[in-house]
Amino acid sequence: MDERLQKALEFSNFNLTINNQKKNIKNRVEQLRIVHYAGGVFRAGEDTISFVKTLIDLGHTESVLVDSKENPVKINKLQELLDELLSAYFSATNEFAAHYDKIKKARNIKSIMDW
Repeated sequence: MDERLQKALEFSNFNLTINNQKKNIKNRVEQLRIVHYAGGVFRAGEDTISFVKTLIDLGHTESVLVDSKENPVKINKLQELLDELLSAYFSATNEFAAHYDKIKKARNIKSIMDW
């Protein structure tokens, strides 16, 4: 096989592997952002965290929130929910950053797959 063709094929496989690893990391992060609280399922994203924080800043200690499954959930302790959301968010983003840095530094398929 022509050397240029071989290098192009290797680069294509390398690029495909990187993209697959990025997708896998993003899926893992989304799973880590899921918070089960008071019978509801919430996604620990910036929007949910900001909304709960705003409710707390306005003096609310409890509220009914619509979870990610479109169900109303009575939250008796908003601060406790906020703490769980923040914990899940930071845990997920820290893991994302660690794995993403590893992918950025990878120079071949074997080093990518060792994460």
